[in-house]
Amino acid sequence: MKTTHSLLSDFRSLLNLVDDYIRSGYRRDHAIRAKDLRIEDSGIDDSTDRNHLLAGIAEEVALCKKCELWRGRRKPVPGTGSNDPSLVVVGEGPGQEEDNTGIPFVGRAGQYLDRWLGAVKIGQDQTPLSRQTNTFIANIVKCRPPNNRDPKPDESTACLLYLERQIEILKPTAILCVGRISSQILTGMSSGIGALRGHVYRYRDIPLVPTFHPSAVLRNPELRTPVWEDLKLLKSLLESSSSNGSRQRYTGSRQRYTGSRQRYTGSPQENG
Repeated sequence: MKTTHSLLSDFRSLLNLVDDYIRSGYRRDHAIRAKDLRIEDSGIDDSTDRNHLLAGIAEEVALCKKCELWRGRRKPVPGTGSNDPSLVVVGEGPGQEEDNTGIPFVGRAGQYLDRWLGAVKIGQDQTPLSRQTNTFIANIVKCRPPNNRDPKPDESTACLLYLERQIEILKPTAILCVGRISSQILTGMSSGIGALRGHVYRYRDIPLVPTFHPSAVLRNPELRTPVWEDLKLLKSLLESSSSNGSRQRYTGSRQRYTGSRQRYTGSPQENG
């Protein structure tokens, strides 16, 4: 007779199979996911569980051949940062330096992004955002597109499943999309980044702020002012959450953006 654990494993495998065919039309490899238990079932602490799940996704990304990008990559770039983040930053795809290192946003644009994050200080202690302490950084696609071109729709669709699972695991307070590609995909809107920025949207019930990509601002310093306004808006969201007494986190709802743009009505606070 099967144990309760075995029955739960079989049931989860069946749910995964149904989800695969609904989402993508083909069966995905759930070798890592199927053996993962919920935190309350496994008896291990929350941080250890998140590390385990994130490592499982990184292993899947390393073996992934769902689109053609794997053929030209040197290293996959699954994502990096805190496993208990207040913020998840989402870009479009790795560049050459990221492809060489396997780490997102390590080039000139990445160093500039780190300066953006450091300028946003949250909580009573005014702790700056940082990939070392409270921020996770990832991209829509995990492998470098040739010549840094935009990811194709089929590439983004195949890879988005990994990002969705990372966000489910990390449960951030807010998401910052940098650039047109990630902003359009996660908001579900086709407007340019100039029209999308300046407002707050919701991705699976998580507040989402779009802004320009750091590389665009390096090319055009006039974009620094709107980016600063977006960062103040992000700060106000994170500060509002922490001022309620405890960090408000994503609760697991899988509802997608429905196409109705939701604007933030609060007043952003100046950077502390």
